[in-house]
Amino acid sequence: RGLARVLHQRLAERWAQAEPEALGLLYLDGHVRPYHGRKHSLPKHHVPQRNRPMPGTQDFHVNDARAEPLFVVTAEATEGLLTMMDDHLLPEIRRLVGSRRVTVVFDREGWSPERFARWKDEDFDVLTYRKGDQSRWQERFFSEVKDTVDGRKVTYQLAERRVKLSNGLRVREV
Repeated sequence: RGLARVLHQRLAERWAQAEPEALGLLYLDGHVRPYHGRKHSLPKHHVPQRNRPMPGTQDFHVNDARAEPLFVVTAEATEGLLTMMDDHLLPEIRRLVGSRRVTVVFDREGWSPERFARWKDEDFDVLTYRKGDQSRWQERFFSEVKDTVDGRKVTYQLAERRVKLSNGLRVREV
C-alpha cells in the first residue's frame, strides 16, 4: 500500500514516547546493501565484506543507548553520513526527542569541525573518532581506573584533555 515509511515513523514515535531516557545517546551508522539484480542500475558503494565497489543502496541506522533500533533511512543515491545527518537523521531525531539535548555517536566518516559547531548550537553533542594521524599521548596524561563492568573487576588507563579544533571549537578528547 506504500505506507511502510509511515509505519516506521509511527513505530519510532511509539518507542521514543515509551522510553525517552534511552534516547539521550544515539548511535548512527551506515551500511551498504549490495544489489545483485539486473533490473535496476544503482550507484556503486564500497562493500567492506568484498573489499570492492558494488551496486547497491546505503542504509543509515539510528540505535538507542541499549543498541536497540530506533529508525533507519535508505539513501536515495550516494549520500555520505554527513549529508544524511544534516538532511535526514538529525531532523528526524529532533522531531522524536523534542528540544532536549542529545548525544550522537558515529564513526570517522562524520568528522567535520564545522558541522560539530553547528550541531552544538542545535543542542546535539558529538562523540566520535578523530580523523587523520594523531600524535601519541604522553604517559603522564593517563591515570589508572578500577571499575566493575558486568560484575567483573577491571583496570584500565584513562586520559582526558581539552583540544582546540581547526575552526576554534574547543572539545574534550578522551
